[in-house]
Amino acid sequence: MDFIKIRVGEDLEMVDPELQGMLGGALRLFNPAITLKRVWHPLVDICESQDEIVVTAELAGIKEEDLAIQISRHILKISGKRQERTQSEKSRYHLAEIPYGYFERVLRLNAPIDIEGVTAHFTDGWLEIRIPKIPPEKRTRKISIQSL
Repeated sequence: MDFIKIRVGEDLEMVDPELQGMLGGALRLFNPAITLKRVWHPLVDICESQDEIVVTAELAGIKEEDLAIQISRHILKISGKRQERTQSEKSRYHLAEIPYGYFERVLRLNAPIDIEGVTAHFTDGWLEIRIPKIPPEKRTRKISIQSL
């Protein structure tokens, strides 16, 4: 069965999330396979201790090779693609809630972090990213002044 993709405006992300939900729900009353085309955002937990930040993302049905992780001083970006599962041509949807296609999650980190020490593990649909914090004694540096 094919999905009918409907594009609302130039950028659906600019549409109020409540309106997106109402539009999507109303359209699915007529045909549950109708979806609004947009980037979906996986669910994420962020835990912080004195030494590190741990980000856990729920990514069921994603293959490891379809994941990308980027980090900078204050931004963590998790992105990728979930492949659509094929259904029998004879089947008919009664409900279609699982998002497919490109996903992206951009998170702001508010602590000084060591981007060189970041590790990531992906097991059974769970992505865990461990981000070490920079110790307080290494956050500042004394600069000597040189005469010209």
